[in-house]
Amino acid sequence: MATASRATLPEEIYLRSLTGYLVGQNLLEGYKKVAAIAYPDRICSAMAAALITSYIAKGNYRDGAGVVFTYEEGKEAEVAAKVKEYGADIVYLSYGGEQKMSYVAEITKRTIAALAQAGYRGALGIHVRVWLATKQLSTVLADKKLADYLASLPEIRLFTADVPNRKFFFHKVKIEGGAAKPEKYKEVGITAEHAKLLSISLPPPE
Repeated sequence: MATASRATLPEEIYLRSLTGYLVGQNLLEGYKKVAAIAYPDRICSAMAAALITSYIAKGNYRDGAGVVFTYEEGKEAEVAAKVKEYGADIVYLSYGGEQKMSYVAEITKRTIAALAQAGYRGALGIHVRVWLATKQLSTVLADKKLADYLASLPEIRLFTADVPNRKFFFHKVKIEGGAAKPEKYKEVGITAEHAKLLSISLPPPE
């Protein structure tokens, strides 16, 4: 698939290794059963694997600590049912590596609707490209049922990046008045190498 990124595929995969390391260490902190739903492409899969590995390496190496599911168009309900059956207390959406942002927004809404229908009541973790693709979740929150569902979850966590200042920010997102309001709870410095890779990695054109 053609992309606008100036990074090579090996650079994109290494970038997800670096990002997944920080997300697994910080965004997933405090949770006991982690599920990631990854779009089944090379980059999203690399991100999901890296964040689960990082989470496990932080004293969570045990049976049932984490699991990865893949997004399947038309089978969102099945994937959501597997998340519920697994008993995840947080599910992380790993979308946006090789897909157009408009499609990422679409499948994010489908996934959240399926999780609601399945009765999933754990926390939600959001990748920065999911946040950007959905215009800060506004395309999801336009559906009142989904807005009410997200507002009912115990926690929504998000990470964003400040590339020029070499920072990752971790937020807890509150749903109020039909809008998503991030509140930063942690910031972590990133390396010059990590910042450079972020600066050349761009999503596919619309």
